Amino acid sequence: MNAEERFNEERAGRYDADIHKAIPGYEALHGMAGALLRLDLREDARVLVVGSGTGAEIVGLGAEEPGWSFTGVDPSGDMTAIARRRVADAGLAGRADLRVGYAHDLAPGERYDAATAILVMHFLPDDGQKLELLRAVSSRLEPGSPFILADLHGEPGSAWFERFFKAWKLYQLSRGRGHEHVEEQLRELPQLVHFVPEQRILELFDEAGFVETERFYAALLFGGWVARKA
Repeated sequence: MNAEERFNEERAGRYDADIHKAIPGYEALHGMAGALLRLDLREDARVLVVGSGTGAEIVGLGAEEPGWSFTGVDPSGDMTAIARRRVADAGLAGRADLRVGYAHDLAPGERYDAATAILVMHFLPDDGQKLELLRAVSSRLEPGSPFILADLHGEPGSAWFERFFKAWKLYQLSRGRGHEHVEEQLRELPQLVHFVPEQRILELFDEAGFVETERFYAALLFGGWVARKA
């Protein structure tokens, strides 16, 4: 299932409601990501948002930092359409360039002061595509720029993974997601998400030219890391 099918108009429309129930600490994840970016960025920073989705991340960051400008890329046209409406409603259209596509579609000369890829890379297999994404981001960042990544991760079949996978299911049910909806999502997961353990994520950061990688977020199978372009 490609991104257009995965995030078609129906799923795009319910994405925001679902994601808050599905991911433990979702709002905290974004709040911490914003705080980490603000540690380093100047008032007129240019931020690349990979997987800009429905625009919630850009709206949140843009409200906190009125001088920042954003380029968002997302392969789903339906998600991007929602993002454009949301960004316009928030009065941020003049500061946000939203494009349907991928990070590697950006012109090689485009440069940014920071980047995020939140809940994006886990959809790519580790056959060179994860590394390609990270290199596409790294090559478009100014030296020393911060990069935030958050993903599902782990080693399926391990005791740790199986325990936390079951806990994640119970968490979603406790947040009011329907049993059939959760079961459908978890059945699809092995075909949609390409899990790798944290150590592999750290190796990929290193191979893509990032340094000083630190974990800042942990929530069951979800993790968040901040790194810096060498």
